[in-house]
Amino acid sequence: MRPLLTACLLLLFGTSHAGEFKLRVAAPEYPDQAILLYRYDDLLTLRTIRLGRELPTADGSVLFTGTVEGTGKFQLRVGDVFADLYMRPGNVLDVTFLQPERGTPRSLSGTTRTNIVFSDLEPLDINALLSDLNEKLDDVLLEDLATDRIAGMQAAGIVRRNADVDTTRTDRPPTLFLTPDLSAERVDSLERMLLNYYRGINDPWFFHYLEYGVAGLKHGPRINERELYDRHVKARDIAYDDPEQMRFIRSFFAEHLAAYLHRYHEADLKRVMQEGSWTRLKEISARHDFLKDNERLNELVLLDQLYLNQNSKLLVRSEVLNMLAVAGKATTYPEHRTMVNNMLWDLTAMKPGTELPAMRLVATNGRPVDLDSLLNGPVCLFFTASWCTYCELEVAGMEKLQKEYKDVLPIIAISLDRSMEELERYRKLHPGQQFTWLFALDELAVREDLRMRSLPTVLLLNDRTLAHSPAPLPSTGLGAHFHSTRVSMQQQEKLKVWDD
Repeated sequence: MRPLLTACLLLLFGTSHAGEFKLRVAAPEYPDQAILLYRYDDLLTLRTIRLGRELPTADGSVLFTGTVEGTGKFQLRVGDVFADLYMRPGNVLDVTFLQPERGTPRSLSGTTRTNIVFSDLEPLDINALLSDLNEKLDDVLLEDLATDRIAGMQAAGIVRRNADVDTTRTDRPPTLFLTPDLSAERVDSLERMLLNYYRGINDPWFFHYLEYGVAGLKHGPRINERELYDRHVKARDIAYDDPEQMRFIRSFFAEHLAAYLHRYHEADLKRVMQEGSWTRLKEISARHDFLKDNERLNELVLLDQLYLNQNSKLLVRSEVLNMLAVAGKATTYPEHRTMVNNMLWDLTAMKPGTELPAMRLVATNGRPVDLDSLLNGPVCLFFTASWCTYCELEVAGMEKLQKEYKDVLPIIAISLDRSMEELERYRKLHPGQQFTWLFALDELAVREDLRMRSLPTVLLLNDRTLAHSPAPLPSTGLGAHFHSTRVSMQQQEKLKVWDD
């Protein structure tokens, strides 16, 4: 019998009080690299707050201490690799940070998820429980994808209609990326099995997570929204520290703005957004049968819908930003105030007209560089890294622009490589890229401070002021901005001539 079953009669209290934690981290596969600890500030925007940055001691480990309330979600990072874990008051955890397995995909921003190994972890620690539960849920999803006849028939039909489709390519018909679609009976059976398996564990937070992890499996074409609402939404409290409930609410109300507010109340929606009336917007949203009796849920759904649709054709971005600012001042729920602050920070940091944040940079000779001394007039900043294969095409395009517009504005390339040696190897292989190359000493801080979501990233500035943030890439229209800068400079020169 598994250790979890033999230990499940022990008592584990999921407390909500605040208390201290200790986290010791070893990263033997990352010698001499700083280890960073972050806390997720809320589970919708997923904004992370840095709690510490430590270099390994003589024994190759670092020790983080801090305070956590209830169950907190945290992130460990080393370079561009990260892993998540949970902590509670009184936790003393000892973990080893691993390198990603070969073939692990890297995100566009360059980050890669990896695993951590816990030492001497109690069987009923929340990390052990969640690891065990998530493994079981993943097994169910994989089994369903392999055996679902309806999904298989759908895929077969698509392939027959598209005889030349290559099912191994990412540009294949999107419906070939099948979503598990389990029957309600099967999910209910799974839930009963899990509740029986974990019986005897006294941890309300864990069972809340389990409920919404299972509820998430019920989404799909066969969904009965009323049934799902009555069982998992109606008259239910919101646990803002439960990622599964946050994910479930976001998924369940994903079409609220488009399918309800915009479809049935388009004129009213447009008017209240222009007026910036948060109270009136909530009143319109509360006409929905699933939100009319729950002000807190109604407000949460609205905030999330505004945040997710701020760039859609359904809303005007400036009106969304204004409405979020009004909502942040008006809300009586502290959790919503935190979310609004994070939403506004995410949507407005690095906006045109603001100043470029400071960065720790060195030249290729290793000497510190004061970036301000290079920011005179129009300037193009180009962030890239030698490991970024997607960047190669854009860097080649930037090289062509540099040759054509070298007298118009300087191009400063900032490397987010792990070491100066990597940058130097890259430059030797690309001698034609005669940019001003700089190396970021703290590439994580650069990504965080500049709200960098992907590489490469281009910024156009006037002195230190952001003019286009982000600017188009060379393949998507950056050349037009270079050309307009040249025309503007020529016009100014003509004016000077005529003035003389």
